[in-house]
Amino acid sequence: MSYPMLAFFALGVLGLATGAQAADNCDASQASMNECAGKEFKQADNDLNTYYKTQMGYLKNPANKAALKEAQRKWLAFRDADCLYRNGEPADGGSIWPLLDLQCKTELTRQRAAQLKAYTECRDETNGCRN
Repeated sequence: MSYPMLAFFALGVLGLATGAQAADNCDASQASMNECAGKEFKQADNDLNTYYKTQMGYLKNPANKAALKEAQRKWLAFRDADCLYRNGEPADGGSIWPLLDLQCKTELTRQRAAQLKAYTECRDETNGCRN
C-alpha cells in the first residue's frame, strides 16, 4: 500500500471513531460511554418530569400539591446524596466517575418515575390512592 493510500485509510479509520458514529457506539471510549449514559439519564429525567407534571396537574388540594413538591425536592437531594455515597467524590473516582454517577442517577430516577407513574394511574381513593 502506498503512503498516500495508507494516509487515506488511516484518516478513514479515524473518521469512524469520531462524530455521530462514535456517539452510537457506547463502548468506543470513556467519552462515548459517558455520552450514552447522559442520553439515558436525560430520557429517565424526562419521564420523571412528565409523570410529576401529570400528577401535579391532577391534584386539586393545595396541601397535596405542596406535599408532592416537597417530597420531590427531598427525593432529588436524596438521589444525589445516595449516588455520591455509592460512587465517592468525583476527584477520587477517576475518568469513570461521571459514568458511574450517571448510571446511579438513571437507576434511581427510573425507580422514582415508576412511583410517580403509579400515582398517575391510581385515581380511586377507595383503593388506597391519594389525590
